Amino acid sequence: MKRYIQHKLLKISSFTTQEWVHPVHNHNHFEIIFVHKGKGVHCLSGMKYIYQSKSLFLLAPCDFHHFEVQEETEFTFLKFTNVYLHGMGNTLLQSQWNQHMDQLLIYVRHQPLPVIKNVQDAEQLENILRLIVKEWKTSQNELNETIFFLIQAFISIVKRNIQIPPAPPASKHSAKITEIIHYIHQHIYSVERTQVKHLAEQFGYSRHYLGIFFKEQTGRTLRDYVNEYKLHLIENRLRYSSFSIKEISDELGFTDMSHIHKFFKSYRGINISEYRNQLTNNTV
Repeated sequence: MKRYIQHKLLKISSFTTQEWVHPVHNHNHFEIIFVHKGKGVHCLSGMKYIYQSKSLFLLAPCDFHHFEVQEETEFTFLKFTNVYLHGMGNTLLQSQWNQHMDQLLIYVRHQPLPVIKNVQDAEQLENILRLIVKEWKTSQNELNETIFFLIQAFISIVKRNIQIPPAPPASKHSAKITEIIHYIHQHIYSVERTQVKHLAEQFGYSRHYLGIFFKEQTGRTLRDYVNEYKLHLIENRLRYSSFSIKEISDELGFTDMSHIHKFFKSYRGINISEYRNQLTNNTV
């Protein structure tokens, strides 16, 4: 099965289609999917759900899905990692969200459809999504505070429309790989906690088996996944913050400046300082 890997904290897309082009797949992130108009079937984790205008789906990373479009459909997708739910660095803090959000996202699909039964709430959700998409098109910034609070408002309306029932657990392998990926995201700033030796001990595997298991489930080696995610964070800091390269280096646990320069150039083929200059001049 195809697994889509997203290193960005947040991605937003809105589009209209008459044909679904993606294969059955799962992700390393959560997804909110809203149908503005159209009809068809959403094949989600072995179940089939008829969708229509104002249908809503929330997917956990272990879910696998695809759509069978029967009538031209307008979708909006909000795709975000667990780290996004827990706040963006030290800028924004969440308190009540952390306790229930994962449960909400995992269990909402077990509600009788439609999930949003209140017509006014469905209209409010659509209006909020329109604002989110407009803001995203303007900023393309995954750390945009306006978008962050709009998503909180969206989820708050969803939450009041459902009751969270007990749900069957995810398969052993899909649940475990999600747990490992979330642990990496949470501890990416600690070199020690993202080393293969520590991760193997943390999750009760031998280093050899963990490496094989991770690559089978994600299509990437464990080390590549950690490095690619760290690279994304570096680029994010360069693009959206005023952090100096030394501050970024210290934050992400590099031993010294030469280490981060060598790391960045090995992946991007360009000096990190030159990359920042190109960002400043809007050439990348």
